[in-house]
Amino acid sequence: MDVSQEQEKIMGKAYQERLTAIEANSKLTILDKVVDYRKDSQPVTPYIVYTDFDRAQINEKSSSIFVYTAYENVDKYGHSKTDYQNELLFEYDAWAKAIHITVLETLGAESQLAFYDFQNHGLAQLALTYLLKIARKNNVHKITGNVSSFDGESLKQVMTLFEKFDFKFKIQNGQQGLASFSLILAE
Repeated sequence: MDVSQEQEKIMGKAYQERLTAIEANSKLTILDKVVDYRKDSQPVTPYIVYTDFDRAQINEKSSSIFVYTAYENVDKYGHSKTDYQNELLFEYDAWAKAIHITVLETLGAESQLAFYDFQNHGLAQLALTYLLKIARKNNVHKITGNVSSFDGESLKQVMTLFEKFDFKFKIQNGQQGLASFSLILAE
């Protein structure tokens, strides 16, 4: 990523506004933030990884890990276009010591895992990295999930990402892009 000083200033303003909004929201927790601008960085920087997960809220149905970056996310006024470019949606079951992820592809978006325009920037990997940290911190034994994608090619992309983290896949229908996956953390 090659950023001019003017772009860096505009992105810095948007980043700071978003960081301030996240910090002001008591339902959100920042998991990681990087401000520096590195050429050819992977993942794209600057970024903020945050979550609405709260272990004390056992009755909550689902939680998310979000990744925000100002990179290609700033309008002509210097404000963020979106609150995040990546969302990893999951359900936490404290009693079963399990997490379940659902990856759905929706119109124009390569799922809630990564907005289409922001693929291949490392944002989904950041979300998965922090999901695993949350899982280990909360003594989760197993992470399971389902993938429903447009086609087999999209399924391969999702599988490539999850397999980097040692998830195992069972394909139900490769042409339609349907599969389930799991990762055992502890017996």
